Amino acid sequence: MHRTLIVIVLALLGLFQNSAWSQRVADLKVRDQAVNRGTLFRVTQGGHSAWLFGTVHVGQASFYPLEPVVLGALAGADQVAVEFDINDRAALQEALARHGMLTAPKTLQTAVSANTWMQLQAALKKANLPVDAVAQMKPWTVSTILLALALEQHGFAREQGIEVYLLAQAAKLGKPVVSLESADYQLGLFDQLDDKQQEVFLRECLQSITQGKLRQQSQQVMDAWGRADSAAVEKLLDKELAEHTVTADFTKRVLLAQRNPPMSASIAQLMENQASVFVAIGMLHLIGADSVPKLLERRGYKVERIY
Repeated sequence: MHRTLIVIVLALLGLFQNSAWSQRVADLKVRDQAVNRGTLFRVTQGGHSAWLFGTVHVGQASFYPLEPVVLGALAGADQVAVEFDINDRAALQEALARHGMLTAPKTLQTAVSANTWMQLQAALKKANLPVDAVAQMKPWTVSTILLALALEQHGFAREQGIEVYLLAQAAKLGKPVVSLESADYQLGLFDQLDDKQQEVFLRECLQSITQGKLRQQSQQVMDAWGRADSAAVEKLLDKELAEHTVTADFTKRVLLAQRNPPMSASIAQLMENQASVFVAIGMLHLIGADSVPKLLERRGYKVERIY
């Protein structure tokens, strides 16, 4: 089971969330007592500050409301920054059409081997997803969708992702929202996978689903996030990135190493222009030797870990 696929879903599926659920999730009042979740940093320099909150892009009703320190930081911020504003559906659709779809006459069936196509058909049937619905999608696109559907079956809904909740809270408070990345940039990252790598990526996805270990391993990641145990998440990530797979290489080389430097530069720029910024990004960007907090530290910013 290639658990890095779960990491990719948790790290990037904010793009596929349904913003129509935002108000419903924002109004949930489930937890009687707040506990620390994710990870939280405070970055300061010259009277300016930024809160960095580590998120996951799928969730459960029991996650809400978030703890007072997070909501207080959001309320006190002049601006809210996310990886990508999921409410911009037009930008997502344009990016998906540009980067996630095959060009006719090529189809998903012709893009993969007969054996992979047979495995994919079985997975689509189990997911109640018509073949016609994905016929023009690239292998990586349908991989992401299948993993998202599988996670939903295990109780982790995209509509209850942390960004959905935080963006709804920001809207209630009238906070301006800015994206650190564009949908075109995020989905364009997958263009770095060639045709052969995309098929392997898809096969690794199918294996992760059909082996039946998705529930257990996704639960490990979500449990670690839910108790603010970034050390456990980092341990899981290190183990996954050590695997000799297309997924592990792509995660390490592109989704993390390639994105963290420009992301930290964007946060630094926001801090120059605002007195206080609340930044919500995937938890994986906040752990490790070359994480966003470490990169900001190297730029001379004071970085304090709250939890």
